[in-house]
Amino acid sequence: MPLKKKGKKKPKSAKRKEDKADAIPAIDGDPGTLIADGTTDLGKEGKKKKGKKKKVKMSKSEKVLEKLEKSAEKLKAQKDFYHDFIQEMDSWLVRNAEQVVKMFEEFDEDGESIITYDDFKSGMYDMGLTLNDTQVHLLAKLLDRDNSGEIDYTEISKGLQYAKELEEMDREQEEAEKILIVMPKKSEKCPHGCKMGIDQPYRNKNPKYIWLELRLVTFDRELKNHPAHLEVMVQSDATIYSILQLINQETGIHSTKLSVFSDETRNREAVLVAESTLQELGYEGDSYDDPQEVTLYYDYKVEFTECPILLCDHYLRDMLDD
Repeated sequence: MPLKKKGKKKPKSAKRKEDKADAIPAIDGDPGTLIADGTTDLGKEGKKKKGKKKKVKMSKSEKVLEKLEKSAEKLKAQKDFYHDFIQEMDSWLVRNAEQVVKMFEEFDEDGESIITYDDFKSGMYDMGLTLNDTQVHLLAKLLDRDNSGEIDYTEISKGLQYAKELEEMDREQEEAEKILIVMPKKSEKCPHGCKMGIDQPYRNKNPKYIWLELRLVTFDRELKNHPAHLEVMVQSDATIYSILQLINQETGIHSTKLSVFSDETRNREAVLVAESTLQELGYEGDSYDDPQEVTLYYDYKVEFTECPILLCDHYLRDMLDD
């Protein structure tokens, strides 16, 4: 019987450590499982699972304020309402500024001329201002120019002048897309030798506006409300040529004998040159809310370019001679 080689026996504790070390690669535990070497098994993706962040609960007053902010923004998005609201509130504040300031001075114990939105709203209701909660909150925001949550009541005498200026700039920017395209005064010459200029239309950064009434001379006296009489808002730097384009578009008149006149006489002196702007003709214009009112006249001669009978009148003449 062969003899077995004798060797030293390993301690039981060492044997256990080896068994555990050998078993490490076979571990297929869940992500986050603590393994023998003291590290954490991160799973297949190699990343720890992140817990969901808990939502911060809003207080009742914060919810009310958030609701008012959203409602005020919706009112501000209604362009016509917002425009009328600013005009009315500006007039009311300027008219009642002395009483309003005196009332808030009684609230202002520190004498800093600063009040909170809540104090302002309470004061407006005490003054008998008939606005709902959303409207009076919008008014407070308009008076808070730096969005600090506080109002300097000594500035109330100025009304909503700052808000009016911002609103007018926004309206002018929007209306600029609807105003007649103005041809530039200077442009590059056509490389092919034609007389047309090549350039992109431009927009005046500080436009003046004209409420232009265009009356068809033929029906000016007989029919005051003839459908060919037009009214349109234009910029003072609009050219007569662009106005002719507008007449063509609105009336369907495509005569090359279409002209615009300064008065109803239709004589040569009254004809307005197509390349001239309204401003060059003496119509300076004014602000969008208070445009200059101008009345011009137009007329045209009928041209027969697609009638075969009228174009062949020499055949009719021959028939008459026979």
